[in-house]
Amino acid sequence: MPNREKLNLTLDQLLQAIDHIDNGFAIHRNDFSLVYVNDMARKHYPTLYRELEAGATPSEAMLASTREVVAGDYEEEDIKVLAEDLLRRALNLEGMELATVTGGTVKITYNALPGDYMLVVSTDVSHIRARERDLRQAKYEAQAASRAKSEFLAAMSHEIRTPLNGILGMAQALGHRDLKSEEREMVDAVLDCSKSLMTLLNDILDLSKIEAGKLEIAPIVDDFRHKLKRTERFYRPRAEEKGLFLKVIVDKNVPSVMEFDPVRVRQCIDNLISNALKFTTTGGVIVAATCEPGSSPDRLRMKVHVSDTGIGMTEAQLEKLFQNFQQADHSTSRSYGGTGLGLAISRKLALLMGGDITVVSKPDKGSIFTLTMETGCAVTASAPKTGSFSCESEQSPRPRQLKSVDLRGKTVLVVDDNRINRRVARLFIEPIGLKVIEAQSGQEALELLEDSEVDLVLLDIHMPEMDGPETLNRIRASGKRWANVPAVALTADAMAGDRERYLALGMEDYISKPIDERQLLSVLSKSLSAGDEKAADQEDEADQKALLAINQLIDRMSA
Repeated sequence: MPNREKLNLTLDQLLQAIDHIDNGFAIHRNDFSLVYVNDMARKHYPTLYRELEAGATPSEAMLASTREVVAGDYEEEDIKVLAEDLLRRALNLEGMELATVTGGTVKITYNALPGDYMLVVSTDVSHIRARERDLRQAKYEAQAASRAKSEFLAAMSHEIRTPLNGILGMAQALGHRDLKSEEREMVDAVLDCSKSLMTLLNDILDLSKIEAGKLEIAPIVDDFRHKLKRTERFYRPRAEEKGLFLKVIVDKNVPSVMEFDPVRVRQCIDNLISNALKFTTTGGVIVAATCEPGSSPDRLRMKVHVSDTGIGMTEAQLEKLFQNFQQADHSTSRSYGGTGLGLAISRKLALLMGGDITVVSKPDKGSIFTLTMETGCAVTASAPKTGSFSCESEQSPRPRQLKSVDLRGKTVLVVDDNRINRRVARLFIEPIGLKVIEAQSGQEALELLEDSEVDLVLLDIHMPEMDGPETLNRIRASGKRWANVPAVALTADAMAGDRERYLALGMEDYISKPIDERQLLSVLSKSLSAGDEKAADQEDEADQKALLAINQLIDRMSA
């Protein structure tokens, strides 16, 4: 008897404790008739447990409870079907989430107990589901804001690039004229300001793409050595204007041909060289490229060191160097200009390419920036036919001497509804001997193709009535002798995916506005000729010594 009393006391205490827990707790027989229920379970489903305690059958109690919760949302027959399904799932011990009469959400779990009983536990998850709804709504709003931002940037980019095309294009064309020194100074100022505005526009668009996760690296098989040497030729005049030397060294182990994104690699290296020249007043800049094995046998890890003898930086300045819109300090912006976006974007691009940008620097001694990135090995002619990769430099095709292309006598049809844009294209194209004819609409272009011998079409994308893609479709579907004429997209669209989209339409190439004269002539040469061979560069002993000296200098400056 004492043991029995002790057992009853323990059970009473247990049930009393269960009455105060935050979960609903009930014990049913296997036919769902009620044995025990705590206060929280009654709170979750008052009608269900009130009916069961009053002697209603499980089916009657479930129907009454279901009717109370979904009243007004279902027809009576549908409510009966729903109640039967809920009871069936309960008898099969299937967990579920259900709405409550107060509008909340309860998670219910069923567990079999010995002796043909079941344990039912109900947990209020309303706050969790509400939080999930809030997060989904926040995500939807963020995505909507991102889409709106992207659409706004695309629209603004297009609207800014169109007039900038006229300004920059006319200034470039005017720069080829025989001008007085004062006039040439004015033209140079217009060009410099326009290019600065173009750089800022591109940086903001790139930053927006990166932050939205929409900027993708597009590796192709290309000649790395040639790209780097071409960069040297581009920047050497700027260095010489400041009385500086510029030297580019490529280690003999670096293969000429590899798989990388030439546009983004060039963007990173351009930014590093441009900054090095900007902040250097005496001495010069050395660019040195080396390589080592990558993350897998068919990968290389490239390193491009850009070393200068410029003003250098303190530890405090280095800490904020790669932040958006940040420069070394406020005096840097006042003295040298710039937005502080270039390095931040370049580092983000390097990370996307499986690398990074690091720097070592000493005040008044100079800086060494190191761009690292992963590149793919190009399949070479001597590689086995299984498609295996080779990164041995001696197997890589050596670049060949660039051949000049004679384009004289060929005809280019410029199709653009904007008269100034057509004028800019003409001013760039005619001096190299090409004949230019103009069309201000897609329909006029089709008529001119019918009546003229055209070797290439420069086709604006956004035109009224018949846009560029529709014009191209009609050209290709015409069945005429000019159905396969090469067409190059000429557009102010410069967002992520624009180039790929127009190439997929059947364009030969893509030129964004404002038109860069060198890019236009390069695309024309490539599209109108079969030859685009590359120049060869030889390594010497002095280059190898310079590479060793740069690595030693990095070690000393890092110490």
